[in-house]
Order: sequence, then structure tokens, then C-alpha cells
Amino acid sequence: MRTIRSVGIVIGAVLVLAGCRAAPEPVETPQMRAEKARAEALAAKEAFEKGQYPLAIDHAKRGLQLDANSVESQNWLAAGLFAVHQEDEAVTANKRFIEMAGAQPEWQRYVAQAYDRLGWISVRRNGFDDAVRYFSLALEKLPSFPHALDGRGQAAYARKDYDGAIRDFSRALELGSTARLIATEYRGLAYYWKGQFDKALPDITAMLESKAGDPRTDRKSLLRIQAFCYLAVGQRNMASNLIARAREFTEDEKRYNQSAIAYASGEKDYALRQAGTRTGFGLAEAKVGGLTVLRVERVSPGGPAETAGLAVGDELASVNGVPISNKEQYRELVRPIQTGTKLKLGIVRAGAKRELIMTMGDAEYIFKSDIYLAPILAKPPVPSK
Repeated sequence: MRTIRSVGIVIGAVLVLAGCRAAPEPVETPQMRAEKARAEALAAKEAFEKGQYPLAIDHAKRGLQLDANSVESQNWLAAGLFAVHQEDEAVTANKRFIEMAGAQPEWQRYVAQAYDRLGWISVRRNGFDDAVRYFSLALEKLPSFPHALDGRGQAAYARKDYDGAIRDFSRALELGSTARLIATEYRGLAYYWKGQFDKALPDITAMLESKAGDPRTDRKSLLRIQAFCYLAVGQRNMASNLIARAREFTEDEKRYNQSAIAYASGEKDYALRQAGTRTGFGLAEAKVGGLTVLRVERVSPGGPAETAGLAVGDELASVNGVPISNKEQYRELVRPIQTGTKLKLGIVRAGAKRELIMTMGDAEYIFKSDIYLAPILAKPPVPSK
């Protein structure tokens, strides 16, 4: 009897186990996958809004694995990839999102943002024509979109479309530009290149006051533009005082800028005397075989050095037969030489010694090639008040 009962127990256990193995697996329905996809899209959105961009990307990718047509997941994938500067992937993701959402009215704000992202990627890649096109598409979807206006303004400025830049930056500033300082700076510069000095002056002044000490700002250039704006509107004393007080300029730079102000005011002879003589090339000291040599590192277009045939990379060995080995010796030799005097330069080029004859020049070619002075020379200043 015991044996029969034991056999019965074993048989029963086997049947139970067999029944367990035979139970069907739960089937994931399309509705269940859709719900999981929506949950992943929601998680991607929450992560993105918290600035957790890699996590947002991961959730969005899982959402798309569950539902390849999930507009929500595609949107947050596109936004996340842009935020982490994975630009090639971001371009593909944003274009795919636009294809998926383009015809759906409820997604038009996000479509505008996708076009905006494509515009900014184009700006980073110096593709300014594409940038203008993408930003314009963004603004068709969302006309009051400061971020896209800032971007199209920057692209227009890079293309030297100063009217377009002024229009877009002005509108962006009205709407609350997301890059107020940049918009103000570039609108001021656009006005300056157009010769609208009275409009440029407030923007440039605001930039200098608001970004004092910011290393990203080329303060010397902005200070020169500010001074030249004062000159253009008839406030020459203000322009001169600004240059004189600026701590950013060396004494040589102050002398040149004061000379430029005089030159633009029509005082040519005085300006050229103040600016002094010019050779039109720059030197740098370098070590060669334990010895110091003077190497030409810059040749100004249109200057005496270029006319004489001097080239970047030449080594300057002597002036009028006097050997030189450092910049101080060179300065002492050329400082007393007058405009129009011919100099014999001994140089070494590609290991071979040569002599060049250069005529000492004045600063007029520098004034004429100074890009910041050009708008003032093209539109004579108002008489000083």
C-alpha cells in the first residue's frame, strides 16, 4: 500500500510539473507595447526637462524600439542628441521627426524647434545659407520665436546681409532674445558696417558696459568702433578721450588710434607724422641651433615690405649691413629712419642669403586697409561739436 501511494505521489508531481510547463506564456498585445512606448516617451520628456540628456536619449531610443512611429520619442531623441552635440545623429533625428510630425497640427511648435536645431547646427558648421533656410522654416511655423530670430540674425550677419541681421536681432530683442548680449552686439556691428553710426553707438556702448571683463569679447575692437562712432557723429573730443583713457591699449596702439582719428577728420599730414614711419612687417624671435634669429611672421598687404618682396618665414639678418639678432636691435636701427629712405635688408630664405631693397613708408596704407576705419572714410564725420 505504501508503494502504491508513493507511486501515486510521484505521478501526481510529474503531472503538476508537466502542467506548469504547458501553461502558455503571456502574450504582449499591441496595446501593451503602445503603453510601454508612451511611458518611455514620457520618461524621455521628464529627463530632458531636468537636463538629463543622455538619459532622455536612452528612454527615447527604447520608446522607438517599442513603437517606431512614436512621434513623442522621436522628438525627444532629436532634442537630446542636439543638446549633447552629437550633430550628425541630431541632423538625422530632427529630419526624421519633421517627416513624422510635419502634417500634425498639434506638433507644429515642436517642428519649429526641430528646424531651429537644424539651423544652429548649420551655423556651427558655417553653412549660413542652410542656416537661414532652416531658421526661416522655423519662423514660418512659429513667427514669434526669439531663438530662431537670433540664429537667423547671426547667419545673416555672417553673410554680410546687415539689413537682415538688424531686422532679426531687433525683433528678437523685442520678444525677449535668448542671447540678448550677442543680439545687441551684432546689431550694433551691423549698423556700423552700414554707416549708421548714431544707431550703432547705443548698442556698442551697451555691450561694453554689460560685458566688461568678459574674455570672449574683443574689447579693443569694440572700443575702437565706439570711438569712431563718436567721431562720426561729431564728438571728436569724446572719441579721443575714450582712446586715451582705455587701459586695454598700449601706448603705440593709442598713438595709432589717435592718428587714425586725425586722418579720418581730414588732417592727413598731421596724422601721418603722428603715426610715424612704417615697414609693413612683423618679427618674432626664434631659437635656431642655440642662436636667436629674427623671423618674419607677418607681412601687411600693400605695405613697403610686401612691395620689396619680403615673405613670411624669411629670417632678417641685417639692416643696411648692420647685423641684428633681436627685436630691440632692429627697433633701434629703424626708429630714426625717415619716410622715403631706402633700406637694404639682408635676409636668409630657405637657407640662402639674399638682399632686398625696401623704401620706408608711412601709415597711409594702414589707414586705408583698416577695416574698422573704412566705414568712417567712406562717410566723412560730422563736423566736431
